[in-house]
Amino acid sequence: MPDISAPFTVLLGNLPTTGRLALKRLLEQQPRLCVVCAGENPAELLAYAYRLRPQLLIVSELELRVVEALSRQMVVPVLLYCEAAPLAGMLREASRWGVTNFISANTSASEWGSEVLRKVWAAFPLPTSPIEAVSRVGAVPGLPGGVVVIGGSTGGTTAVESLVRALPATLACAVIVAVHLPAAFLDSFVKRLARASALPVVAGWAGTLLEPGRIVVAPGGRNVLVRRATTSPWQCWQLDIATEASPSGDEPSIDILMRSVARTVGPNVLGVVLTGMGRDGTLGAQAIRQHGGTVLVQDKASSVVFSMPNSVIQAGWANAVLSLADLPNAITLHAGRFRRVMAEARNKVSSVPQAV
Repeated sequence: MPDISAPFTVLLGNLPTTGRLALKRLLEQQPRLCVVCAGENPAELLAYAYRLRPQLLIVSELELRVVEALSRQMVVPVLLYCEAAPLAGMLREASRWGVTNFISANTSASEWGSEVLRKVWAAFPLPTSPIEAVSRVGAVPGLPGGVVVIGGSTGGTTAVESLVRALPATLACAVIVAVHLPAAFLDSFVKRLARASALPVVAGWAGTLLEPGRIVVAPGGRNVLVRRATTSPWQCWQLDIATEASPSGDEPSIDILMRSVARTVGPNVLGVVLTGMGRDGTLGAQAIRQHGGTVLVQDKASSVVFSMPNSVIQAGWANAVLSLADLPNAITLHAGRFRRVMAEARNKVSSVPQAV
């Protein structure tokens, strides 16, 4: 398992000299941060990122094209260093490449340092080490040990209904369902799943918390993502409305949802791609695998339309191809594994108090 004392690497791009020095000095005072400065050449920034795999990039507005190119190869949070506050439209566009927020140029204001540190720590995904996760959140009642993301399209409503009917009431993971549906069908779909499942089922909106053993259904006609909760004192996760456009044109976008869960939750994510037309879910499956998670897809024999599962398979991101009848058991087994890993991590943390 990863060393719980390992630092977070922050890679600084070609920032103005005074800004870079101020940031470097501020961040190096944090015991868990390792700061590396790239050179002026954009190619050098890419080379450093590929080699170091940093947990955070801080770049100037002139380096956004480098960030765009990097986003095609790896997922890393990015903060934008700006002389003036960027336009909202620019941030929305840049969010597709991993930009989560911006840092204003260094000022003499006393709150500048605390504001920078708040944004830096907020940009990091939840730790990928289960031990690190437990050490930071503690034994929090109601915190899911993992997240299951289920996506589908054509034939997906029936497939999801069949799948959730077989999930046990003791499931310890949070479950998010996203099926390509018009907004008007959300309420009826939620009621349909609630009748079928032993687990509680709710419609998901901005601010809906993810809880273990609860199914949250993404609203039709809207793209949603998962991020850290702002309404809880603990590091919990919640649903939010995404501003970016769906890569596939489908809503709710399974790609956007899965990529956000992978960035936020880390390896304790299980992605399930069900029957459907098109390629939605392939980019999301890629993000889940790159963050250490697992991806299951429905097989051809039990799919109404095999395009979406087959796209994930052809791209090489599927861990296993299972029939619809076998998927509930596989989900239950993975949920149990997430729960055991978190329990083991909690026990290890309690025996190493200096790491907490």
